[in-house]
Amino acid sequence: MSRLNVELYGVMLGTLSQTALGVDFQVNPEAFSKFPLLSTIMSLAVPLNLKFTNPQKRRCSNFFVELLPEGRNLRWLEQSLPRDERNLYGMLRKYGKDIAGALIIYDPNEPEAGRKPKSEQVDPRKIRYLFEHMPQEPLGNSPVSGKTSLGGVQGKIVLAKKGQYWYRTHYGYPSTHILKPVVPEYPTMIYDEAFCMQAAAKAGLTGHPVWIEEFDGAEALVIERFDRNKNVPLGRIHQEDFNQVLGAHGNQKYQEYGGKVSAKRIAQTLESTTGSAGVKGFASQLIFAIAIGNLDMHAKNVSVLHLPDETVALAPVYDQVPLRHHNTDGRLALAVGGEYTHSNITLADIASELTSWKCQLFSDEAAIDDFIKNCLTSFQDALDGTKPGDKAYPRLKKDISLFISNLLAGDRIGAVTR
Repeated sequence: MSRLNVELYGVMLGTLSQTALGVDFQVNPEAFSKFPLLSTIMSLAVPLNLKFTNPQKRRCSNFFVELLPEGRNLRWLEQSLPRDERNLYGMLRKYGKDIAGALIIYDPNEPEAGRKPKSEQVDPRKIRYLFEHMPQEPLGNSPVSGKTSLGGVQGKIVLAKKGQYWYRTHYGYPSTHILKPVVPEYPTMIYDEAFCMQAAAKAGLTGHPVWIEEFDGAEALVIERFDRNKNVPLGRIHQEDFNQVLGAHGNQKYQEYGGKVSAKRIAQTLESTTGSAGVKGFASQLIFAIAIGNLDMHAKNVSVLHLPDETVALAPVYDQVPLRHHNTDGRLALAVGGEYTHSNITLADIASELTSWKCQLFSDEAAIDDFIKNCLTSFQDALDGTKPGDKAYPRLKKDISLFISNLLAGDRIGAVTR
């Protein structure tokens, strides 16, 4: 049986073989000439070793499972494969050359393995076609030469941008942007996300632009990928989300499903790997999510970056989508101070949550209170300087401002007006 090569930053890390439970990862001994034994360059959950214990093998297999999309994106990718290849190994074999992060996974015996990655310029009409044919060409993959996988549930395509022109990627060419078209069931969602992510940028939570662009009459949210950088080997920065880090699978990204993830576990992992900078960044991201009514800040929407020098950093904020005005159960993906219901959250709950982390940064009660208030004030300033698009939810900016003012007054964050 063939094995899949797994490469990172130009180094052959190891190989994947198919097993009844998924895949088995064997580290290439020559990788240790570049990375030390027990290096976490690939994963905090599975340090590189020549032999893994059974629990480590399960975590390793889960790491690779979590590289795939979810929901309909996964079903669409599966449908493009023969039935006997609709499994983890088959999916990585087909779509592992351009994934979240910097791993490059491929079958060296595949006839197309030696094909040089390339890009093909596409015009707005073709991009609109890709929006309208995502089930047939998921993520914008060409049926033959498309090699891209990307996590998440929402329909999207990935392209590369060079100057003012857009390109479809083939044979593992690194995509640079994610494009999300309008979701008919939630017609304001991409415009709401654009507003909140632009405010997040003004607040210093990300340096990667997000905007709305029209393609042959079809508007889409365009997101610059934070795991792409032309100044590093092969143009990719390695990323690992906290489902992978904490060994959670699928809907275990929500704290209420399985109990494997929590804000506390994320914060404590960040303190041990990134120091106070990562803890401070995550706390800011969490408070921003609370402030805008983002109910879906789960473990897959928080990530670390594994840089080529083996240092670890918190990834910029991403997927900050306000959801309180939608018809949902109003519950948070991660509890805050033991509270899941967003409308019940108070500043005291946030302070209780940060205190529970037992991180050095948040060891003083007065400092925690000041930190939260400073975050909320800076977020309000950022919102004041950001204009929502005409197609965003009409009350979005007012609702978020009310959330922030309620918190600062010591009240519950409160309800929204529909």
